[in-house]
Amino acid sequence: MSEVYVYALLGQVPPPGTGAGLCEEPLRVVRVGELVAAVGDMTDPPAVSEATLRAHDAVVRRLADAVDAILPVRFGSLLSESSLADLLAARAPELSEALALVAGREQMTLRVLGDAPAAVETPRDDVGADALGPGARYMAARRAEWRRAREAPELAPLRPALAALVRAERVTRHDTPALLASVYHLIDRGGAAAYQAAVQSADLGTVRAVATGPWPPYAFAPEALG
Repeated sequence: MSEVYVYALLGQVPPPGTGAGLCEEPLRVVRVGELVAAVGDMTDPPAVSEATLRAHDAVVRRLADAVDAILPVRFGSLLSESSLADLLAARAPELSEALALVAGREQMTLRVLGDAPAAVETPRDDVGADALGPGARYMAARRAEWRRAREAPELAPLRPALAALVRAERVTRHDTPALLASVYHLIDRGGAAAYQAAVQSADLGTVRAVATGPWPPYAFAPEALG
């Protein structure tokens, strides 16, 4: 039985002429309320290869050029149309909020490179760690670990220059020199040149940041398809 391969969730129905899918299948949309999913009919998921990954990204980019808001869906998302409709209905508020965030925006990616990660100060509670029980110490350590995984202190000198450009941020820590972190910034469309200029003019001391983009906002798409 044919199923649908999902490329992206969109803020509107794309105009005609956005081309075919990665297997040359016609693109169409599935609508659930205000949500629009761009899909292609397939029987089996495409094999994972550099060619198919690039083809998937090319479809997403064409769609991004055609609409104001897009949430790319990960490669290989194949399911029945009824299952897709159920997922969209169940997560409509979250997905609508995410589409509102990315409307009129695109993603820049920073790779933070260096020999060692920057130290992060852990906020101290009024009660010292020695006074906490084992469970409380464990939870405090987990909170610190959670914060650490979502921070990029190496970029502190750059943040004033980016403040007027960045609308949202996602951070993935690596802490394996030379790649210390991947930082994803959502910026207004058309702002890539100003963003690149800010990055290139910043003095980050012992680390450096390499900016690429603009990209469709891959890092800002919720895991819509389980």
